[in-house]
Amino acid sequence: MKATSPQKIFLVSFLSMTIAMATLAYATYQACYNILVKDLGLRAQFTAQVAANLVEVDQELVQEMLGLDILSSRNHIEALEFKRKVEPLLRYNDIKYIYVETRLTGNQIKYFVNPDEEKIFNEPPGTPMEYFYVLTSRDERAYSNRDRYDVGNAIREKAHNGRIPTYGLPASGKWGSVITGYQPIYDSKHRFVGLLGVDIAGDYFDQSIWYVKNIIMVSFGIIVMLGGVILYQASKTLSKPMYMDQLTKLFNREYLKTRLESEISRSRRSGRPLSLLMLDIDYFKSVNDRYGHQNGDIVLKKISEVILISIREEDIACRYGGEEIAVILPDIGLSEATIVAERLCKTIETTCFFVDHQEEPLHTTTSIGVAQWSEHDTMDSLIKKADDALYRAKKNGRNQYQCCGELK
Repeated sequence: MKATSPQKIFLVSFLSMTIAMATLAYATYQACYNILVKDLGLRAQFTAQVAANLVEVDQELVQEMLGLDILSSRNHIEALEFKRKVEPLLRYNDIKYIYVETRLTGNQIKYFVNPDEEKIFNEPPGTPMEYFYVLTSRDERAYSNRDRYDVGNAIREKAHNGRIPTYGLPASGKWGSVITGYQPIYDSKHRFVGLLGVDIAGDYFDQSIWYVKNIIMVSFGIIVMLGGVILYQASKTLSKPMYMDQLTKLFNREYLKTRLESEISRSRRSGRPLSLLMLDIDYFKSVNDRYGHQNGDIVLKKISEVILISIREEDIACRYGGEEIAVILPDIGLSEATIVAERLCKTIETTCFFVDHQEEPLHTTTSIGVAQWSEHDTMDSLIKKADDALYRAKKNGRNQYQCCGELK
């Protein structure tokens, strides 16, 4: 189906609006995402700063714990004391884990593997890894040594290298969705020992993002639908001037062809009738010659007004060219169309036209050709049928209508 200009205006406008709204929706989502990340990230970071003031870790403790196996390090007096001190913090803000980690010189550290883990992972004791956890706030029985290391964590690298408090984006893994905040810790001699990390559960974040996403999607859908309706109405209104004949205020010839094609397609689908009238003002050249073109324009405008008053709201009147006017009659067969044509002939014949510098009113008549669309008709063939009928009406004496085809 060929798109009309109003449809094209609507489609372009609707597409532009949808892209703009989608961009706005995405920007809103990103803004909400960043706000929620920052909120939870700073909460994790601030909690880490608080927890860092509760613990004391020095190089001697690190060296001591490096000499212990996993089980012994878990039950070390300093580890138990750490758990006791940070336990109150674990009750708030959805905090899942608080831990201390240290990085040794280079990339070599002792990687504790107890006999059971050695069998499971087939890893020998002392496997080189980059980070070593000294203390943790939770029971480590759920951990394996392999699980407890994240060598490629860019946020951890940033905290280690920059010695600054920081937080990371939400990350999902075996331990669930978490947002981590880090605080550097120093020993009594102001030497960097490692990081204190706080993992906040990302459940609240995930749920909030889910709500934000759905609210934005529903709002986007509603706005796009409402905007589509408004744009459709606006496109029809704004497109009228380009299809309007400025003199008669009827639609122009371009609109006639566009609309007639659309009505033919509709009749073909629905099986409903469709008729076309072609009107021509009788002896209009003599009106122009005798009274001038300006007065001729007045007569043409008045006849156009008479036609608009005499037809239905759903009928479409168009200026076809010169003094010739076409009227599309949707859902009307030939017999009903002749009634319309006869009414127009009588109404125009009895109408008085007052022109400049003339005391007596001017009278004129019109000839009309009537044609009904048939299955095999195209737009051009239907116009030709109506035009041929108009020619016969003029040839037979004017001020009358003639039909193309038999009345049913």
